[in-house]
Amino acid sequence: MINNDRSDLPPLDSSRFPPELAFGMDFLLKRPSRTKDFEAENRALVILADELANRPRNLLQKLAEIALELCHAGSAGISILESDGKAFRWHACAGSFAENAGARIPYAESPCGIVLEQNSPILFLEPGSYFTPLKSMDPLIMEALILPFHDGNKPVGTVWVMQHSIERKFDREDVRLMTSLSRFASAAYHIMCSINKSMDARDLLEKRVDERTMALSHVNKTLRRQIRERGQIEEALRNAQNQLEAEISSLNCLHELSSRLVDTSDLPAALREILGAAVVLLGADMGVVQLYDPVNKLLTIAAHHGFEQDFLDQFKTVDADGDAACSRALASRQRWMIEDVRADERYAGYRAAADKAGYRAVQSTPLFSRDGQPLGMLTTHFRLPRTPAEHELSMLDLYARQASDFIERLRITEQLQEADRRKDEFIATLSHELRNPLAAIDSSAMLMESPNLGSREREKAIRIVQRQCRAMKVLLDDLLDISRLSLGRMTLHKQCVTLASIIDAAVEVMRPHIDTAHHILSVTKPPSSVVVYGDPMRLTQVFTNLLANSAKYTNPGGRITLDVNTAAEGIVVSVTDNGIGIDPLFTEEIFGMFSQRKSTSDRTTAGLGIGLALVRAIVALHGGWARAESRGLGQGSTFRVGLPLAKPTEIAAQISPSGMTQPAPDSGAHAFKAKYRILVADDNTSAATAISMLLQRGGHETTAVHDGRAALETAARFLPDIALLDIGMPYLNGYEVARQIRSAPWGANMRLFAATGWGQEKDKKLAREAGFDVHMTKPIDFKQLLALIEEHGRKE
Repeated sequence: MINNDRSDLPPLDSSRFPPELAFGMDFLLKRPSRTKDFEAENRALVILADELANRPRNLLQKLAEIALELCHAGSAGISILESDGKAFRWHACAGSFAENAGARIPYAESPCGIVLEQNSPILFLEPGSYFTPLKSMDPLIMEALILPFHDGNKPVGTVWVMQHSIERKFDREDVRLMTSLSRFASAAYHIMCSINKSMDARDLLEKRVDERTMALSHVNKTLRRQIRERGQIEEALRNAQNQLEAEISSLNCLHELSSRLVDTSDLPAALREILGAAVVLLGADMGVVQLYDPVNKLLTIAAHHGFEQDFLDQFKTVDADGDAACSRALASRQRWMIEDVRADERYAGYRAAADKAGYRAVQSTPLFSRDGQPLGMLTTHFRLPRTPAEHELSMLDLYARQASDFIERLRITEQLQEADRRKDEFIATLSHELRNPLAAIDSSAMLMESPNLGSREREKAIRIVQRQCRAMKVLLDDLLDISRLSLGRMTLHKQCVTLASIIDAAVEVMRPHIDTAHHILSVTKPPSSVVVYGDPMRLTQVFTNLLANSAKYTNPGGRITLDVNTAAEGIVVSVTDNGIGIDPLFTEEIFGMFSQRKSTSDRTTAGLGIGLALVRAIVALHGGWARAESRGLGQGSTFRVGLPLAKPTEIAAQISPSGMTQPAPDSGAHAFKAKYRILVADDNTSAATAISMLLQRGGHETTAVHDGRAALETAARFLPDIALLDIGMPYLNGYEVARQIRSAPWGANMRLFAATGWGQEKDKKLAREAGFDVHMTKPIDFKQLLALIEEHGRKE
């Protein structure tokens, strides 16, 4: 008999789920029904009875499995309404949904709610279309036959079967079997509730007994812990006192050591003292301090304690990239501890050496500079297996820091001393380089004063003066370039240019010097299709310096080769000679400022030592690189320069109908298209007079003055087309003269050329702001001046 007591259920809401849309009981009753299988039903009831007697807690799961079997369903289960009435819990599941046991579905979104509301069996057709939680379940539910079961008069849950295929449909026999199982479900639910109440009572009793037992146990443990803790506290206080005394002693030793080392410059002695203090601190028996060589990637013993000579000879140098404990510690930038070399596989390759030397444990601490650069290793060894305590390692870190600082300080001192030595050498060399041309100029000038000097001798003296002036100009230009580079103010005038033209220009400059030394020069030029994007003048300077370097450091009659190799990413130009060579340790040092190669002979042509520094700096500004290679002294040298090829966009921007633009050739003289009135103002009377005379020989009308006030007055009266003004004049400097000329009506269109010994970018900016059209750096290149005058003519 179906009970209709639904007083504890939520009110029926037919609008939530219109029954006529999916209640399929009418369909089910019209379907043909299979033969009643009472035998299977009886077997099932026997199984359930046995389960009830022996395993009552598993009864609901067994009931779901039997429902699955009797109804030939895809899934089966038991859903029970939770105590708050808000949701159904799937307490038992079998079949395809077996893994969903324990799932919770809200009352309003479950077909079980409608079944309890109707209090009768209901067949749902495609329930996933109406109940959101069932929509996403896999496999899809084609039919669900759900029946209520009760606890007394109260519906408390449902027993259900589901089909996932249209091949099998539920019929009246399924309803009959499920009705029988729902009655058993009611009994099982009642029994389960009784069992749970009994279990809850037993659990409560056991809980109280456990609580009492635990309370007594807690009191007992507390008493014993307090007694034990008191002993531990006393022991910890003794240990802390001993550790504090040891740390104070170590700090005193560290302070005394620092005081002794503060003024020393003996690195090995200092490292021996630090190592000895570390050995005492850790209670070690042996130890070494190694210094790191970044060039050769080697660790070299610089101080040692307790080792025999054969061990020191064997491990004098260690590969920093090897598998030794010190190498691995340096690579990992962390301390390495080997508690027992016989048990640690990381030390397997060095056990024989350890046994022979007599140690069983190793700690290796890396040394680093303040900026993180590796300096070396501090390693201690122990005769017995051992791991130092944390406070000992903390103190060891202070010794390691002290060793690192000392190494770094001495290296910085050595670098400063080396820089000071180079500065002295540079000043001495600069004096020599300046005295030589000045002596030649002075002698030539005295010669030209002779009244009986013939024309040939006079021309020879003039050429000497010109040649020495050019040499001094090159020297000053190099110094200015170094200044610009150090301040980051070198400006590049980049354009697409063939590499062959740059090499031709460099060879043309150096050919006289190479021929004078009787060198054999072999040049392999690249095809004209090899184009780079750069400053032609600066790139020519690079290869000129490389050729000059090889010519200087190769004995007369030597061989110099210039080769070019091209790849997709760029070009590599190599200059090779069979000269004095370079120690491989110094192939980087020679690119430093004021660095010169040492040789056994006295080379008066050694120069200032800034050529290679300029090479690397200029190439770097072009996105390239420069490096040197040599097998050693007397083995010759190779200098390589890598440059990127010009990009297609850079080439396309410079292509004209007649082909690629190239730098205009430097003609030896310029034909004047017109004659100009030119004012020359310079407080150096000789320089002003010489420039005026040279301009007059070109057909120009000139006048020379020697201070700023005279320059302004003469400009107003003479009204020159061009005024060449020195910046450092008395009374009014060149900037002030230029501003006043520009402010006068007659000076608005006058071309103003600034002449100064200051050639940095800020000086050029000041000249532009004062009104100058052109900035020229002294000594004035007369060819450049003529070209600027010609340019002025084109712009008139």
